[in-house]
Amino acid sequence: MCPMDLTYFPMDAQICSVEIESFGYTTKDIRYSWDANRPLEVSEDVRLPQYIVRGKRKRIREVELSTGNYSRLAAEFYFARSMGYYLIQIYIPSTLIVVLSWVSFWLSRSAVPARVALGITTVLTMTTLISSTNAALPKISYLKSIDVYLVTCFFMVFASLLEYAAVCYLEKCSNRLTKAAAALESSSGPQTGFGESRCRQQVKRGNRRCFLNSSGRQAGWLTQSGGTVRELISIMGLLCTLAHCILSDIVTQPARGIAAHSADFP
Repeated sequence: MCPMDLTYFPMDAQICSVEIESFGYTTKDIRYSWDANRPLEVSEDVRLPQYIVRGKRKRIREVELSTGNYSRLAAEFYFARSMGYYLIQIYIPSTLIVVLSWVSFWLSRSAVPARVALGITTVLTMTTLISSTNAALPKISYLKSIDVYLVTCFFMVFASLLEYAAVCYLEKCSNRLTKAAAALESSSGPQTGFGESRCRQQVKRGNRRCFLNSSGRQAGWLTQSGGTVRELISIMGLLCTLAHCILSDIVTQPARGIAAHSADFP
């Protein structure tokens, strides 16, 4: 008799018992007892492919039935499941499949066939591995330890496939913002005014705080923004910078004129 609890499968341990009892003689006729010198032994030549015998114990029981009381000898054996088979056939392959799904993170976003094929292949492989593992086990309704591990691996593989879908969607949104910024630039036309020359000089020096529609810096800066809020902030920053350039020209030009006139006098 060996009632198994597979909650911690394949890291579980089971207790199996062997009972010896008389079928037709009650305790009035016969009583069983263990040998005092060699009560219970396990041969060293006995090997089980999936279990390791960790211990044993003996018992003497008297069972009361409807036909009388019967003497019974019970031997219990403690078995620990060997992890070698499941480590090679399930745990290592599933781990490598998850690592293989991470390879798509290093592929280019433009490599659509490679990333999609890799993601779908790893998902289908994990599904096959889960099905083959459960097919060799009893049909039980509670969750096993190996189920938790395999389901976690499956979700990680599936998440790597969803990551590429999210990247494609964000790239599509970024392209829309780029087109909108380009359309805004083309519709507004080049800016004119006495602050234009100063802003152009600052753009040539690498100052990104001053933008002009004709210089192309505005569209590039707007492309880097990741959402509507950043786009609004960038437009407000553009207006403030342009106003700062204009005010700087208004303040500095009279000062330059006064300095030029004062240089003519001794």
